[in-house]
Amino acid sequence: MSAPSIPVCIISCIAALALFADGANPAFIEVTTRSNASADALVNHPDYFVYIPRNSQGSAGKKLPLSALRMVGDTYNDHFQVIFDEKRGLLYAFWTQASFEGCVDHHIAFSKSADKGLSWTRPVVLAGSECRAYPKLAASWQQPMLSRSGRLYCLWNQQTASRQKVCTMLYGQMFGIYSDDGGETWEGLEQVPMERMDKDSTEPGVNPCWCNWQRPLRLGENGKFFVGCTRFGKAPYDKSFGGKVEFWQFENVDDDPAVGDIRITTFAKNRDMLAVANHGVEEASIVKLPDGRLFAQMRCSVGSPVWSQSRDGGRTWSEVRQLLDAEGRPIPHPMSPCPLYDWKGPEAGSGLYFTLVHMKYDTSKGPYQTRGPLYLLAGRFDPEGDQPIRFSAPKLFAPRKSGNSFYTSYTILDGQGVLWFNDRKYYLLGRRIGSEWFE
Repeated sequence: MSAPSIPVCIISCIAALALFADGANPAFIEVTTRSNASADALVNHPDYFVYIPRNSQGSAGKKLPLSALRMVGDTYNDHFQVIFDEKRGLLYAFWTQASFEGCVDHHIAFSKSADKGLSWTRPVVLAGSECRAYPKLAASWQQPMLSRSGRLYCLWNQQTASRQKVCTMLYGQMFGIYSDDGGETWEGLEQVPMERMDKDSTEPGVNPCWCNWQRPLRLGENGKFFVGCTRFGKAPYDKSFGGKVEFWQFENVDDDPAVGDIRITTFAKNRDMLAVANHGVEEASIVKLPDGRLFAQMRCSVGSPVWSQSRDGGRTWSEVRQLLDAEGRPIPHPMSPCPLYDWKGPEAGSGLYFTLVHMKYDTSKGPYQTRGPLYLLAGRFDPEGDQPIRFSAPKLFAPRKSGNSFYTSYTILDGQGVLWFNDRKYYLLGRRIGSEWFE
């Protein structure tokens, strides 16, 4: 299928592969360790330091000199996704970056490590607007995937027209590029066809409103990449604008197609999307259970995370329910990320899981509350349980008093699990998840 025409401003940002602030060589190695990190970067106990902002030009509405506006905006770092390329021995890090959340300079940043996360290359901008002085159309919410042959894809949500409205950084089409040399060079910019959904606007020129916050994992049919997608909007049968969750299976990534030929099958779409009446449901984390079921955990405005399960490879899903603790009580949590991972590896189906939640919800306030300390709850597969993962008592994981909005990923390095997290949506860090959390 041929891709639609691509705006020149999108092509230019790929062709340039613009480097960060001082025009440094992209192979330059950044090394931050516990000994030279700031005290603030150490608050949530990291073991790895992927990126520490260098340009300090954030803050919405802040007036800055033109010299600062020409810098690459790097003080907002979000949707942090890390992949380990075992064949090449490389870690790849992708994230959405800007001067501040929702700023005109949203862009996709990329860095890599050849020493298992001890040092990282100076990031490059793969798509989007590098700085506030010369804004381009924004690129956000990337989705990296590594094919079995080693081709590295990066897809993202790309603005194609400037519109000032709520959630403007969520309105876009899907574009992507790929690399066949471990991220040294990138090519093949094209648009990926997306199926139109009931929630999409019928107004001419308005793109669909969507976001995938987790990277696609090999949880689909025959190990195909699979991910949950949050769709925002108001379908004809909806009472109000809001978020619901559908699921995507990437059918042919392992065939190394051109980006425009990537095929996506959508499950649980339109009237079958995962939803809770009068509440938003967003940001699915998916794990595989030992018996082959898929379990999806999502944030929700109801006052706790919610979950659903699929017994047919993600095609159909059960009714959405509140996430309960071992005593059968809803786990308190505001409308905030609540990542869930398989401790033995994102696609392992091991029966051992962990989630991060705030363990606090004030019913007198709205769903968006202070994102304070995060607690780790270890979970074990319960084959007879109505909720198939039983969680243990919470243990304090991230003590920072606010700003714990963890848009994370998870890898296994030398047999040890590492959670890659964005602290305060500012620092990009990693932390080992050892067996002590399951004791």
